[in-house]
Amino acid sequence: MSAIDLFASAMGAFLIITIILMPDYRKEVIAQGDDTLLERLMAESEDALVDADERKSEAQSRREFAQQQLEELMAQASRLRNDIEEAEEQLMADHDPPPPPEPADDLSPEDQVSFRFLGLKTDERRFLFLVDLNRFLEPHADLMARTVSRTLESLRDQHEFAILAFSQQDSGPVFLRWPDDGGLVNASRRNLDGARVFLDSLAGRYVGSSPILGALEEGLASDADALVLFSDGLPNPRYNDGLDGAGIIARVSRDNRSGKEIHAVTIGDYFKYRNTIQFMETLAKANDGGFMALSR
Repeated sequence: MSAIDLFASAMGAFLIITIILMPDYRKEVIAQGDDTLLERLMAESEDALVDADERKSEAQSRREFAQQQLEELMAQASRLRNDIEEAEEQLMADHDPPPPPEPADDLSPEDQVSFRFLGLKTDERRFLFLVDLNRFLEPHADLMARTVSRTLESLRDQHEFAILAFSQQDSGPVFLRWPDDGGLVNASRRNLDGARVFLDSLAGRYVGSSPILGALEEGLASDADALVLFSDGLPNPRYNDGLDGAGIIARVSRDNRSGKEIHAVTIGDYFKYRNTIQFMETLAKANDGGFMALSR
């Protein structure tokens, strides 16, 4: 009986201890299950975030590509519109001869001047062509030369012009002038041929950055009544007195006290950079000029 009592007491003690410890055991098991669930949920959330980021990046890329295509189409439409206007005016001139000129006392020679180039219009007679030679324009050197040459072809005997090519090198801004004295020359056949030779000589000189501000200030100090800027339209603030595009426009518009026209012609892959169009077009509008963009 004593042995039976001993075993019964031990079993009772075991049961009592088991009942007391059972809640803590269940808590530990439940806690381990909660941790596993949380880890799985966190992994799924991270995967969802990565997938969302990838979809967002893909959508952004499609949006940027569509924006580039839209800007290129708008530029092409602008060129086509200008070509149509030129063709219509030429057709009207061919089939509807203008009336006889008024007496010389009514209009001065300057009032009768009208100049159209690349679809842009102006009544000024004296021009300075600013040619950007920064290294990013080197792939478009042929386009630059053709575009400036086309502009020269639009000049007539009553016009005067000069060319100022510019770039930023380690030694500072470099300005190449034609003619050498920096003055304006008559648009005679001889002078136009000399200007084309000068343009051809610029082919291997696309280096450095673009001191657009300095070139425009040189133009404002010249005898020209209209400046025509040929550039990719991406000035580096480091070489333009720390000014970005908006700052350059504000400075030039403020310093343009004589009211010179400033026309802007964007050369190259302008559709890759929205700021290119914005800077060049705003510069022209702020200074009574026209804007044109050419990619080929």
